Amino acid sequence: MNPKLQYCLQEYKFAIYNTEEQRITNVIKDMQKLTPANLPIDKLDIFEEHFDNALGTFAIVKKLQKTEEEYELFTKDYRDLHFNVRKIEKKIRKIDQKIKKTKAEIRNLDDDNLSDKNKLELNIENYELEIKELQNKVPENWKAKNGEFEILHKAKNTRTKRYRKNVDEAYETLDQIVMFINDNEKLKELSPEIKELKYNIDNKNYENAISIIDNLFEKLGEISGTEEFANKLDDLISVIDNDEVDEQKLIEVSSETFDLFNLEVSWRDDANKNLMPELIKYNDVIKHNIGLRLQNRLTKEQAKFVARCNSVHRDISLNF
Repeated sequence: MNPKLQYCLQEYKFAIYNTEEQRITNVIKDMQKLTPANLPIDKLDIFEEHFDNALGTFAIVKKLQKTEEEYELFTKDYRDLHFNVRKIEKKIRKIDQKIKKTKAEIRNLDDDNLSDKNKLELNIENYELEIKELQNKVPENWKAKNGEFEILHKAKNTRTKRYRKNVDEAYETLDQIVMFINDNEKLKELSPEIKELKYNIDNKNYENAISIIDNLFEKLGEISGTEEFANKLDDLISVIDNDEVDEQKLIEVSSETFDLFNLEVSWRDDANKNLMPELIKYNDVIKHNIGLRLQNRLTKEQAKFVARCNSVHRDISLNF
């Protein structure tokens, strides 16, 4: 999504959160109840991360909105002070440039050109007096007020980033889950090679087994969510690629490897039949709020809101 649209998209989503929090929360909790019971540990972690982030969105939004209210309230009185001091600082910077330029002129003078040198040094003294006069015009409360502003400004930015990171991670994990399920058939296609691998290990044909594993590594790179299974295969190679194979260790590692493959195929196959239709309905709800930042296109309603929002001038001068 275009970064220039982020402010207005956030305003759009916050309006939804304020009016539809309960409905969205109920949808998330209903989906959470459908979490498969036969998940590998790494997949369970991803499901839990998604629901934790999705349900945690509303508390993060409330904190951000509270900080934004405090920021807006403070800047009403602070704004004039800020602009006044920044004008003074701008004048001081200009005079500083004049001083630097004059000092350069002095360095370029001949050593015996004392008259011009004295004139230029007098100019520098006058410039320095101007700077001192300008500095005295800075209100005494500037340092304290500017310090308060910086704290509020930093808090607002930090909470905005925290919110955006949270919703992005929530939607990205949902995308991961869908990818895992969609890659179910690709994973099942490896079943003959897995059976062949088991046969070779059972018959102690370790060189053939290593060759099969190498081929599996290439194919697994095209299948999402197979990192843990690939690690198990790597552990299996470590056991069998030895002059003396530890039979007990081999039984343990090969059992874990094949069990994990069967579990991955089982949960994905079941989810493809039973969970995917619910995930599609679930996505239809949260893609317009929690997942909106990561959508490729806006709906007509969203585009109209953003267009109206962008047509209103936003004062960002306090950032400078």
